[in-house]
Amino acid sequence: MRSLKARLSAPDGGPVNGLFCSTPAALTIELIAAAGYDFVVIDLEHTLIDGAQLGAMLLAARASGIAALVRVAATHHVAPALDAGAQGIVFPRINGVAQARQAARLCHYAQHPLGAGSMPGERGLNATLHSAFGRDDLAAAAADAGRNTLVVAMIEDGAALDALDDIASVPGIDVLLEGAADLSQSMGVPWQTRHPQVRAAVVRIADAARRHGKHFCALPRAPEDAALWRQQGTRMLLLGDDRGIARRAMAAHLQSHSQSPT
Repeated sequence: MRSLKARLSAPDGGPVNGLFCSTPAALTIELIAAAGYDFVVIDLEHTLIDGAQLGAMLLAARASGIAALVRVAATHHVAPALDAGAQGIVFPRINGVAQARQAARLCHYAQHPLGAGSMPGERGLNATLHSAFGRDDLAAAAADAGRNTLVVAMIEDGAALDALDDIASVPGIDVLLEGAADLSQSMGVPWQTRHPQVRAAVVRIADAARRHGKHFCALPRAPEDAALWRQQGTRMLLLGDDRGIARRAMAAHLQSHSQSPT
């Protein structure tokens, strides 16, 4: 299976559509894959998904042929998530260049180039599933990880907006992901994710990503938003959270069976 990073880097590649997965179950990953999504972001920031559950969910992703990223709650989650098969890491609340550089270092080995003047990568070496637990060439497995590990920086507050170009220019950062919900909170309009100020901030994030040759990931709140981003050339879209989608589907199902016969 071609990695998500390789798909995004391919000049002839189309859009990739994903979902946040907040339900601690491998079955949910299989359902998302069966529905046709290209990638899933397993969320550790706002859930109580533990290590064993995460391992099972990542295994389900590999078995189902869907790319899995992990949004971490702390830096110590990074190495085990990558070693267990995550294709990349989503770092929430990146608000400056120091955090962005640390994110890139945590995801890459020392041999991976992170740009002139950058500190080397800090990811620890280990014989994991990527080398069939030492059966395959370890150096080749490490080089492959360098090519295919996706590093995503979420932009979620005013400080991050002020440092956008610095963050976007960091070698090793591949994607800027907008976080309109927390942006709205930092702007004093909580949950007004389509407020003009918030929408303007999201456009700034997209523009910064393009200026620095990075990918932009949109979180459209309505189908018309998704269509607009695609028209503008955005290829990576996160289309919601599994819990909200499930709740709406169940409510619609109940409503359809509660209609009075005519």
